[in-house]
Amino acid sequence: MKHAVAPISLLFAGFVAAACTVTRRPQLVEPQTTIEVMRQAYREDDSGLFLHTLGRPVLREYSEHLVRVGWSEIRPKVGEFVDAAKVVEAVKYRAEKPDPLVSSDFIWPEPEAELMRVRLRLDGEEEDFLFEQEVDDAPETAKQAKGFWIGDRYFVRTEHPSPDTYQLEESPESERTQWRLVFPYFPFQHDGPLTRRLQETLNREKTD
Repeated sequence: MKHAVAPISLLFAGFVAAACTVTRRPQLVEPQTTIEVMRQAYREDDSGLFLHTLGRPVLREYSEHLVRVGWSEIRPKVGEFVDAAKVVEAVKYRAEKPDPLVSSDFIWPEPEAELMRVRLRLDGEEEDFLFEQEVDDAPETAKQAKGFWIGDRYFVRTEHPSPDTYQLEESPESERTQWRLVFPYFPFQHDGPLTRRLQETLNREKTD
């Protein structure tokens, strides 16, 4: 199975590496929003926006040095897949315990994370996908941030006599809470018809 999911793993590594500028991104208030943002990323050719939809476990596993496939190469096929998929249902989910015998190419969610199982339909076929709830760090200029930089020195908020001089904004946790994709998740993707279809498309692209 390791070779079966490897091109998809490289695909997500490609999305990570393709992201460049840091801009304010939309809040992913529910998985449906996340999928809509994925479509937007495809339509606007915005790799950084797609990166915004990927969960931390994905980004930890597939870092920039693993990149073999770039955004411009993979975007058309994956984008068409994301663009046409429809949400059937979204329900709370409790993750299975990670199986040490499962290939390391599969991704497991964060321990204790709030999860949702989202079923997508494409051309009459359905498959579940895993989304986890994450809270982003507050920006450095926010009062909720742990600290801030002055020149080349970093101050923890409690270490500085007047942190409110540098941290003026409010950034409540509710505005930094996101629902992000955890993929490929073994219980859903090891025999999923949509993942298999995507895999076949990627394999054809590699041999053409």
